[in-house]
Amino acid sequence: MATVLVLLWALSLPAALAQQQRARPSPVPIAGAEREATLLELRANPGRWLGESVRVALQFRGRVEDWNPYLSRFGPLDWMAFEAWPDEVFTWDPEVFENPAPRLFVRREGRLAGVRERARRYARFEAHALVREAFLGEPWLEIVELVPLEGEVGEGAILHVGRARQCVLERQWTLALEQYERAKSAPLPPQALAAIEKEMLETREAEELDERENPGREEER
Repeated sequence: MATVLVLLWALSLPAALAQQQRARPSPVPIAGAEREATLLELRANPGRWLGESVRVALQFRGRVEDWNPYLSRFGPLDWMAFEAWPDEVFTWDPEVFENPAPRLFVRREGRLAGVRERARRYARFEAHALVREAFLGEPWLEIVELVPLEGEVGEGAILHVGRARQCVLERQWTLALEQYERAKSAPLPPQALAAIEKEMLETREAEELDERENPGREEER
């Protein structure tokens, strides 16, 4: 009888293993299944992206040490959180700086936990993520990969662009252009550099218009 039971167990083992394999969670979708997106798009309509595998560029703001997971999977025992700014808009704009995406998570025991701990403010990454939840008007993202990107919009660029804009308001055209040049000296990503050059062009056009309308007027000091 014992021999018969052993034989029956051996015959049933492959089927049991196959069933166990089918019950395992699905692997992270491969890169080819990802959709390219921006944080702005995800935040504008998080429900539309629910369940999607996405690739987004972001700028690290900082770690989040305390949050309410509500009924989500993202409890603090298993997850670490951080905030990030969209890469397609710029932190020298106050409304951007004050409104980072707040619901980005990495597994506490995963290899990305160390990346999250070491990341410095303004560092740029290409994030591969899963939109796990759409709640409180925000997408809740499980980050599965973070690839460093070159360039950043950091403190120096923010400071000089802010000063340049103030000079423009005061019609101090030369000083404004000098401040923009200082902002450009930072290791900016291409889209940020292009945005500064656009503002410089607009400043020169405003200066020319001012000179035509107010001939002989010296810049206000």
